[in-house]
Amino acid sequence: MCLWATNDAARAKYGYPANISDLLLPENMLLLAHHIIAWYDTSIDWRYPRVQSPWTDTERTRFNGETQSLLTALRRQLGHDFDIYDASETAGTA
Repeated sequence: MCLWATNDAARAKYGYPANISDLLLPENMLLLAHHIIAWYDTSIDWRYPRVQSPWTDTERTRFNGETQSLLTALRRQLGHDFDIYDASETAGTA
């Protein structure tokens, strides 16, 4: 999961990519975000990153669902001051 600042004001405040820890989110949400990032890293065989993911379809579906749940929670927590676009390609696959 990556958050990218897409305008000058956001880049100045949060960097590019945006550091999720700078968003003043509840601790549980930060922990979940870091968990999902670490979980994503297991989808890649880092010795041979171009080969197929070691994940099963079931694990990919679970991951996609959790990613979408976190995205929904981020939108709710951050409110209308933030525009959050989903470029994850995980929607509708959970």
